[in-house]
Amino acid sequence: MDYDKSIETLTAWAQNCENVRAMVMTGSAAAHETHSLSDRDIEIYATDPAPLLADDSWWNQLGTVLVVERLAIPGWHPARLVYYVGGKLDLTVVRADVLPTIRYERPFTVLVDKDGHSRSLRLAAAGTSLPDEAAFQEQLNLGYAAALMCAKSIVRDEPWSSKIRDTDLKASLLSLVEWDHHVRYGLGHDVRFLGSRMRQWMDADIQQSLEQCWARFDAADSARALRTSIALFARLGRRIADGLGFRPFSHDSVHDEVEAILALRPDAR
Repeated sequence: MDYDKSIETLTAWAQNCENVRAMVMTGSAAAHETHSLSDRDIEIYATDPAPLLADDSWWNQLGTVLVVERLAIPGWHPARLVYYVGGKLDLTVVRADVLPTIRYERPFTVLVDKDGHSRSLRLAAAGTSLPDEAAFQEQLNLGYAAALMCAKSIVRDEPWSSKIRDTDLKASLLSLVEWDHHVRYGLGHDVRFLGSRMRQWMDADIQQSLEQCWARFDAADSARALRTSIALFARLGRRIADGLGFRPFSHDSVHDEVEAILALRPDAR
């Protein structure tokens, strides 16, 4: 996919479509941080989104389509994630009347603006991303609940289930990694999204620990990775609690229970 040509074609279509009032590019391309495999994130602001969501022709013309994710995205706006040969476009369709209220957390590029609303667009002021104590405790509970269920799945020789539980644990672990960096380096430290660009923003010692946090399909290696994951989870949890003045969490009690469960594995006897 020739992204420059595709964006140029999409921009020309938007200019000629009366329903479309504005179009904005966000993501890595707007920040000039693209990788050869980076997609393009485009927001299309329409007077009436419904016709665009019902019509595939406006994005079908941009390349050879392989796969489409049609997302409702509760609490946000409908999107079409279109995978083309050689590229991908994330196309979000938004009601035009909300454009003046939009605040972006990362750089953006206005591609089309028929009504002059882009003058009101701003980067959002850096908001707090540190948890209060209740949110922090909740994340610890979510992560450790996943760890306990993962351990049980390992012992029951249910590897698929253990991988699903491990994914839940890793989601909580990533939250702790992000909070830990914000506590130590300030809220201006950009931790990106879903672990992206982790090589740039994540400390080397944490990256090194994470290398041991994933496993093969067998029970022994899954148990090893689970132990490593909760060890890092506890290390970060304690450091965050100390940095924010939160009450201690009983990490050791959960770890003891995980070990008691894993001890029930036939190959552990």
